[in-house]
Amino acid sequence: MNPAAVAAGLAVIAWAAAAQRASRQRRGWRVRRRLGGPTGTRRPSFRIPGTPALLGPALADAELPIDADRAWALWLVLVLAGAAGGGALGGPALAVGGAALGALAPAVGLRARRGAAAATAERALPGALEAVARGLRSGGSLRQAMAEAAAFTPGALGSELRDVAAAAERGTPLVVALEAWGERFPRPGVRLAVAALCLGAETGGAQARAVDGVAATLRERLAVAGEVRALTSQTRASMLVIAAAPVAFCGFASATDPRTSTFLFRSPAGLVCLVAGVSLDVAGGFWMRRLCRVD
Repeated sequence: MNPAAVAAGLAVIAWAAAAQRASRQRRGWRVRRRLGGPTGTRRPSFRIPGTPALLGPALADAELPIDADRAWALWLVLVLAGAAGGGALGGPALAVGGAALGALAPAVGLRARRGAAAATAERALPGALEAVARGLRSGGSLRQAMAEAAAFTPGALGSELRDVAAAAERGTPLVVALEAWGERFPRPGVRLAVAALCLGAETGGAQARAVDGVAATLRERLAVAGEVRALTSQTRASMLVIAAAPVAFCGFASATDPRTSTFLFRSPAGLVCLVAGVSLDVAGGFWMRRLCRVD
């Protein structure tokens, strides 16, 4: 049996098992949240030494429901699978390249998902502000309205609103608690909401109307941003195709023609061409991503 096929099969099986387990963990987290139980991730039955301390916050920021130790273990498995597959296909040189690819792929994925949790919280912000406005209209104070809105707001935004209400209940001035929230969550929508809520807390007046106005403004901003993303989706898809086409063609040519794989992976000139081509392709991909980025 071909060793490359065995390595590829083991890698596919490992990733499928990890995806299935992550899906079960996410469903369990949602069920516990609906039932009011603890939503924290259970401590795994094993620990991988050397788990980076920044991996846990990075996974939370990327909104990936997987434990840091388990993610680190899968990362190491991917590196070993890449090294084994590369060594079976092209010898030591490709083994080093496969290991490097296995090490860089999760990092690139985390980099692409960076800020996903903050973006999700910002999308939920108009609904939370409308809940605050309803609480104000019912006669409650701003602190009580925020506590009631936090009970109906899921995710990180609900936790932030609960922290603000709890800090105000412990004696911290509400304006100080709101400004601390804005510093922890430096997003444009959060800054606008904090400014409106602080103004209402300091001056009083028609707070519910002001909060509703901010919620409407944020909904309009989100709608415009969604329309811009929809209009640029074809450009971003073209960028991915252009960046992936050389890699796919190289893999196809190497798999179908032994002379090509021998030249690229087992000769000095071929290795130079391979490194130069991959470097130029990666640089071009990052440049096209920068041109297509929507702020």
